Amino acid sequence: MTEPNKSAGPDNAPEERPDPEAEAHKSKMDALFGDLDDDAGEPETIESLRAERDELLAKVADLSARLGRSQSDNLKLMKANEEGKKLIARLENKVEDDKKFSAEKVIKDMLPVVDTLELGLGSIEQKHREEDPKFDKLAKGVELTLSQLTQVFNKHGVKQINPVDEEFDANKHEAISAQDKDGVDPETVIHVAQKGYEINGRVIRPAKVVVTPPG
Repeated sequence: MTEPNKSAGPDNAPEERPDPEAEAHKSKMDALFGDLDDDAGEPETIESLRAERDELLAKVADLSARLGRSQSDNLKLMKANEEGKKLIARLENKVEDDKKFSAEKVIKDMLPVVDTLELGLGSIEQKHREEDPKFDKLAKGVELTLSQLTQVFNKHGVKQINPVDEEFDANKHEAISAQDKDGVDPETVIHVAQKGYEINGRVIRPAKVVVTPPG
């Protein structure tokens, strides 16, 4: 005869084993939202939410203002930097110009002397130099002086403007009269009354010239 199963009664119900999936889910929930249980005793209200919202908005506004000031300061700094670069470039260019054109005033003062020497040399005819050694010696002395002056001019970037048979250039030439000449194109320099000069490409005295009339 089989004995009754004592564990089948209400007091002896089978022991329930834990569900591994349920335990894992509970652990995840505790990890994600467990800290919310600490404030469970203080439920949020509309006022507290509004206060939190206002605080966040204030922080956003402050950060936006700081960002705006930072961007403005950066723009000012960039602009100041660019202005500084331009100023340095202008100063460097001025220094270079000063170096190039520092001799300009002295050269201008020397030009009348050069003109006089050239006119004097031109007045000594070749036959007089051949007939009289004194004229020849004088002419050679003037030629030597002019040669030395030319060397000084070249050292400082000075070039002579002597545009015979060249096309008239209003930037370098000053027309003192117009005269027809057969076989010559219009607005061509046919005579230089006074030579011009330029220093490093900048005209310090235009050449005075006679040109053919415009066509």
